[in-house]
Amino acid sequence: MLVLALATSALSQLSIEEEKEMGQKFLLAAMRQLKLIQDPDVVDYENRIGNRIVDHLDVYIFPYHFYVVDSNALNAFAAPAGHVFMNRGLIEIMDDEGELAAILGHEIAHVQSRHISQRLARSKKLNLATLGGMLAGIFLGGDAGAALLTGSAAAGSSAQLQYSRQDEEEADRKGLRYIEASGYQGEDFLRIMQKMGQESWQSGGRIPTYLTTHPGVPERVNYLAATLETRPETSRERKRPIGNPESFKMMQAKLLGGYHDPPSEAETILRGWLEQPTNAAMAYYGIGLVQRREGKMAEAVNSFKSAISQRPDLSPILTELGETYFQMGKLDSSAAVLQSALSLDPDQPVAHYLLGRCLLEQGNPTEALKELTRAERLNDRLDSIHYHLGMAYGRLNQLGEAHYNFGLHYLRRGSLRNADFHLQEALQRTNDPARRKDIREKLALVNKEAAEEAKAEQEKAKMRR
Repeated sequence: MLVLALATSALSQLSIEEEKEMGQKFLLAAMRQLKLIQDPDVVDYENRIGNRIVDHLDVYIFPYHFYVVDSNALNAFAAPAGHVFMNRGLIEIMDDEGELAAILGHEIAHVQSRHISQRLARSKKLNLATLGGMLAGIFLGGDAGAALLTGSAAAGSSAQLQYSRQDEEEADRKGLRYIEASGYQGEDFLRIMQKMGQESWQSGGRIPTYLTTHPGVPERVNYLAATLETRPETSRERKRPIGNPESFKMMQAKLLGGYHDPPSEAETILRGWLEQPTNAAMAYYGIGLVQRREGKMAEAVNSFKSAISQRPDLSPILTELGETYFQMGKLDSSAAVLQSALSLDPDQPVAHYLLGRCLLEQGNPTEALKELTRAERLNDRLDSIHYHLGMAYGRLNQLGEAHYNFGLHYLRRGSLRNADFHLQEALQRTNDPARRKDIREKLALVNKEAAEEAKAEQEKAKMRR
């Protein structure tokens, strides 16, 4: 792995270009080390809230991207150059969108203040292998995270990525200003910080990772409370809450139902939601996701139908019922439900994607290609979208496009040998100058990543010796 060229200026801070390069390397490490949730309903929702805050910044120098990590640990972290990560477990303890916005605002403030670049610049020996271990260790927490940090260079260096209390106070002040400019309440910030203090011990007596990577929570709670209390009466007047509470609850149900471990615990939480009649649709929606994950397909169908009976106007719930029928092999039922979902929302990418897969299974690659292409246009982050596009093109004997999409699929998965094979095949089968240029650029990326992987393995081998 190439040793990172870190700035040695008097300010001990990376240049903008250096931080952007570091951000890309950090993101590559995250993709390989962390289990990121790719579900578009979850990712799009978080990015929508994050970008609402970014839109109200006076100025920013990095494009922002927001990610959800599939981990129960209570943590959030800003990587270099505007990459903001939040663990699923932290979102699950929130009550509303305002609390989510508060944590995102705080992490955005760390990026705006360039705290992480200052800390990275102080180390002259960090490389991607070290950063990968540190990142995963910080995020995973518990025994898994400790194992990644122990016995490696990351164990000695991880403290360099942890913020000082001065950093935290600055991020709190700026974050508070950012979220209020975006229409959220300062009390939202105080409420989620109080929860972090209350959640001071997890199972096994471990301190949640947020309290170690973001120190001084009790003092910060007091500071925020005092700040809000001493404001002029006019500035403390309650504004009308923004956002859609149901959208937040649907995203939370998706995380609990689709990812929370253990599933039985998720179902218990979701059944508790049924005590509030207004949450019934989201509760049944999440319960259906749990049941499908456990292979209880008939029960899942019934739960999704219960959710639909409460809210027949919500396309995402119909889409989940359509996916359940698809997994059961009931292709006609799946296609019918997905068409209903699309009648409610013609721009539902997951419904187009699943309908395309249905049509492909039913032996209609021409119509399948139309649906899959529409899905990719709406959201090219859909899991395995390029694989199924490759299958559709292959069945239509358009082999250049088939190999190209297979290449993109394997490149995204980090299977570099397969990506190289398919992209080389695509290059041989196309005469279009723009497409050939695109393929060559992707092949260069494959070669670069392969070289970096080889160097990372060498670094790991050195650390083991």
